Amino acid sequence: MIAMMSGVIGVVFTFLDSMYNPLSNLLGPILISSTFGIYALSAILPGVLFNKPMVSLIGAIFAAGINILTGNPYGIHIMVAGICQGLGMEVALYLNKYKKINIWTYLIASILIVLFVTTRDYFVFSFGALTLNIKIITVIIRFLSTFILGIIFSKLIRVALSKVGLLSYGK
Repeated sequence: MIAMMSGVIGVVFTFLDSMYNPLSNLLGPILISSTFGIYALSAILPGVLFNKPMVSLIGAIFAAGINILTGNPYGIHIMVAGICQGLGMEVALYLNKYKKINIWTYLIASILIVLFVTTRDYFVFSFGALTLNIKIITVIIRFLSTFILGIIFSKLIRVALSKVGLLSYGK
């Protein structure tokens, strides 16, 4: 189920990537960060659904791989972002000892995902060249996007899958 879900997410990301540059031109370099949480779904959703070791990292890597294979224009940088997102979620789940996920787990995951990917952006996409104010605003928007879009969407998807009985399938 993780492979299928991550594969679908990877294909959806390819579609979103085709709209990224036009959206970036429309929203500007700061507000485009409001889409950050959508991309974090590849790591957050597997963790929220299964809450087992390595599921978030594997899900994020698989989604990134599918995204690259379906024509993502950003290449290997997407794989690095997927690994960063997966590691952020994995650390948060590990700190919670893979017990029932609570608000603190979600907050830590959101913070770590933003921290890890933004660190990559610092070196790869010259994030460090931005002014301090723009860096701070961008990080705040990325955090809010990750928490609102990534976490809340993942929880809503979990509830929907539970209601139709898909999460109990195979147990």
